[in-house]
Amino acid sequence: MFRYTAEILPYHDMPLEDAVRDLAEIGFTEVNLWSSASPLAHHVNPGDDPGKIRDVLDKYGMKPGGLTVYGKNQDEILERVQFAADLGIDTVIFDCEANYSDFVGSFLPPIVEAGAKAGVRIAVENHLTVPFSADFESGGNEDKRWDEGVDTFAQIKRLVRDIDDPYLGVCLAPPHMWVMQETISEVIAFLTERKRLYYYYIWDVDRAYRHGLDGLNFGPGEKQLPSPDGTLDHRYLLTELKRAGYEGAASLKCHGTHGWSMEKIGREIRRSDAYIRDAYEALKK
Repeated sequence: MFRYTAEILPYHDMPLEDAVRDLAEIGFTEVNLWSSASPLAHHVNPGDDPGKIRDVLDKYGMKPGGLTVYGKNQDEILERVQFAADLGIDTVIFDCEANYSDFVGSFLPPIVEAGAKAGVRIAVENHLTVPFSADFESGGNEDKRWDEGVDTFAQIKRLVRDIDDPYLGVCLAPPHMWVMQETISEVIAFLTERKRLYYYYIWDVDRAYRHGLDGLNFGPGEKQLPSPDGTLDHRYLLTELKRAGYEGAASLKCHGTHGWSMEKIGREIRRSDAYIRDAYEALKK
């Protein structure tokens, strides 16, 4: 059975301890930490004292389940692979950071090798090939998409074939699959069968999303958090995770919370958690 966890991402304007405390109060025991480029969350970074970070987590009964490092170059990711190992984290997550041929030819192999030496798996997120920018949440840049990346089912298959290594797998992001009009359950089955599903985001996309126009703008945060009336049927998808035998983390996630108060973040996370936790507990029976 998979583990139900949470991203620290929605709390990206809040101090680490405040975010961890709130997630623990909701009922989470595992959190995915972020060390990404601004404006994404960067609560922990190389140079921070791993012992102090672990002390905060231990204080609230939390384990660190992953480290997300979007918007970083190869050297910065290599640094964060070792940082993850120092924190006792076994999975580092990022997307395709270059055109596919460069990504698998020169960018990714040294990172996978470093991960193997440190005991840290590399999980590449299926991600639209829209260039990252500081204002990505407002959409745009659709006309600047790369020719190739890791955003379709076929490209996911190609990635795990081209780098056939037990330390290289995929972080599955359902909204990106939905935008590409792929069948998410098929991707779950394919990756789990091959032991290459390393991480899973419990994440939605606004029904008002405009294909070919909105790029990485998946809607306001409250529309990205799963709900019974959202775009995706998460009860079904979580059932598919269990059916496939996935045993990793399935983590509650959203973007679009910049400028939110702590009260609003907590309220919206709790609303979504009630829906997901009910489905999760039903699957455990």
